[in-house]
Amino acid sequence: MRLRIPTEEPVAPESSDCCGSGSCCPCVWDYYRAQQKAWLGQKEQEQKQEQEPE
Repeated sequence: MRLRIPTEEPVAPESSDCCGSGSCCPCVWDYYRAQQKAWLGQKEQEQKQEQEPE
């Protein structure tokens, strides 16, 4: 799965967006969690850079 790091916090899918079968690969929830993790990692990195003295 190739991800772009979103510039805004990802929005969780609606419960109706998931079929519930467990056979989708990736599931909309898997994709959301991966996007959320990438976004949080980017934010963390940005905060560290802001705190570093120049």
